[in-house]
Amino acid sequence: MRNWRRKFAGFIGLIGVVAVLIPALALTQTADFQIVWINIGEVAAAQPTRAGRQLFMAPDLVQFSLDKVTVARVDIEPAVVPLKMGDRFCLTSLRVVANSDDHKDVENAPLSVSVRQDQRERLGLKRTKKDICFRPTTGGEYPVRFNSLLPARDGTTRGAQIFIRVEAETASTAPTVSSLSYRPIPMRL
Repeated sequence: MRNWRRKFAGFIGLIGVVAVLIPALALTQTADFQIVWINIGEVAAAQPTRAGRQLFMAPDLVQFSLDKVTVARVDIEPAVVPLKMGDRFCLTSLRVVANSDDHKDVENAPLSVSVRQDQRERLGLKRTKKDICFRPTTGGEYPVRFNSLLPARDGTTRGAQIFIRVEAETASTAPTVSSLSYRPIPMRL
C-alpha cells in the first residue's frame, strides 16, 4: 500500500512540475518579434515592365476603379533571382503580368513593391523615378513582395513574391593575402 502512495505522490509531483513549466514555455515563445514590410515603390504590369518610386497618382487609380478593372492573378518571372554579392538587379528586368477574371492581361496594372524592413540596408536599395534596383551586400535569401493596388472581384487584393538569392562569399572567392597589394610605408627613426 505504501508503494502505491509513493508512486501516486511522485505522479502528482510530476504533474505539478509540468503545470508550472507549460506557462513558462508559452511565455518564452511570445517574444515581441514581428516582421515589418515597407513599401519601396511601384511596378506597372506592362511589357516592358516599368518600376519606380511612384508611377501612379490617385486619378490613375480612380480611373481603373471607374472602368471596373480587377486583378485576379499576378505572375512574376523569374520567381528566384540568383546573384553574387555586389551584382546589381533591377525590377524592370522582370516579366510582370496581371490577369483579370477572364484571364486577359491587365495592361499597366499598378502593383506596390515591399521588402522586409530589417533587410532593407543589406539589399543595397536604389530607387529612381524609372527603376528600383538592388545591390545586396550580404549573402542570403531576400523576399520581395508585389501587391496589386486593384482589387479582385471579391474585394481582396492579389500579389506575388520573388526571392533574391545572394550567394555568400566563399573562401575561394574571398580575397587572399597574396592577392592584396602591398606597399611598404617608410619609417623614420
